[in-house]
Amino acid sequence: MSTDEGLWARSAAWRWTFVLTCLASAMVVLLGPWNRHIPISASLATYNPATNTNSNTKAAITNKLVGFHDTTFDVPATQLPISFPSGTELHVIGVYEGTQLNGQQDQPWWAKCKGDMSDPQVGVECHKNHAYQHNEKNVAVTITRSIAPIVLALMAYEPVKWKVIITPEANIQKIILSGYYGQDIEGVKATMPVEVYSNQSSPCTICIRKTDSFFAYKEGSPELGIVVDKLKAITGLSPTSFQGAYRSDRFFITNSINRLSITSITNGTNIHMDSISGKYFEDRLSLGDISIPLPDGHWRGITYTKNPSNRGSDELAILAKIEKNQLEELIAVRAIVATDGKGFLRQLSCEAKDLHSQNVEINEAYDSQRCYWVNYTTDPWIQPIFALAANHLVSLGIPTPDLLINSAFHKADKNSALTVYYLTNPETKKISSLQTDWFASQWHPKNIKRFPEKVTYIQDRVRWAETWFQIFKATQ
Repeated sequence: MSTDEGLWARSAAWRWTFVLTCLASAMVVLLGPWNRHIPISASLATYNPATNTNSNTKAAITNKLVGFHDTTFDVPATQLPISFPSGTELHVIGVYEGTQLNGQQDQPWWAKCKGDMSDPQVGVECHKNHAYQHNEKNVAVTITRSIAPIVLALMAYEPVKWKVIITPEANIQKIILSGYYGQDIEGVKATMPVEVYSNQSSPCTICIRKTDSFFAYKEGSPELGIVVDKLKAITGLSPTSFQGAYRSDRFFITNSINRLSITSITNGTNIHMDSISGKYFEDRLSLGDISIPLPDGHWRGITYTKNPSNRGSDELAILAKIEKNQLEELIAVRAIVATDGKGFLRQLSCEAKDLHSQNVEINEAYDSQRCYWVNYTTDPWIQPIFALAANHLVSLGIPTPDLLINSAFHKADKNSALTVYYLTNPETKKISSLQTDWFASQWHPKNIKRFPEKVTYIQDRVRWAETWFQIFKATQ
């Protein structure tokens, strides 16, 4: 070996040490925290409306992520119970489970097994397939009572198909199904209002699905008290009668049924009622002492809520015009009455930039305000009252468009404030819209000139708003 050979040639251990040191250094450089990619948080790309319970606040937000946003409807919204005719009775029926058809008896799981049960593997497989099954059973309910309107609540823990038999004289206003497992119903028309509350999915095709669930079958049980409270929150009614059993195949509601007195956990609670949802309106809508003009057509009440206010009243409602299972137009209303006579902040949305049209006749803080604007929204369902409306529309099988054109009107004085959105769906005119953010939208004033059909649509809405403003101002 030559004496002038270096360490590289003479020492294999040195060569490995050198190579590993280089690799370690490279990994530190490449994988160090200074080179780590930090993803953009999803919260930076979405808008969460601020909770605003102050009915005195009117503002507009122009954010570089969400664009123009009017905050009028940024208030909490909870669906209120729908009002029923005077004298409406609530009849409640509860079971743990129903029965098999034609008196058939349930079989234990092992009776359903096939094969040699002496084989442990066969037994395990059979237990897996047949034990703890929750098969749908049946309960028949016959209603002959006709003295008063009726709301019917049917509850079970296990899945039940409720076979409802209604005589022509019976006046059924609504049916409520509830249970841990999915409940179903037959014997009622598709037009009958039916809501289902269950933890598991329901096979009911005519039901409006709701969150939460409840059931009870024992009179005097704590669970029944909870049920009473939940039903009162949903309907505004206390039970007229209750019938319950662990297992039953049929019940009857007749003129001679015994009335029931059940103590509610929240006895005496004042419940506001929804007099809008499910009803149809023409020409005008009234919220308290405030009248709202309606364009031509039949408008269906979609949702209504009453926001807590220490100044008077604060009501919100949404109506929809639906044709051929498509949302054509939407009206959103917020009507505030202030008993203190102190007026309201200026409506800054009327003075916002990047709008297709606007007209500010007067906009004085705590005094007279009359204005309107025409714009578009790429997030029409984000505010609480609109989210409630979207859920209801989806339950009716109505698609919710990603973009709506908004002609918004506002007026106020020292004693009241009214803001109304008249929203239209361009898809009904075969005008499609790409799903983008507000600034990138083809409907943005800076982009729309490249799309003649959209220009024409906006021009029509602007002309309509100019005319409607006169009607809006004159309506008392």
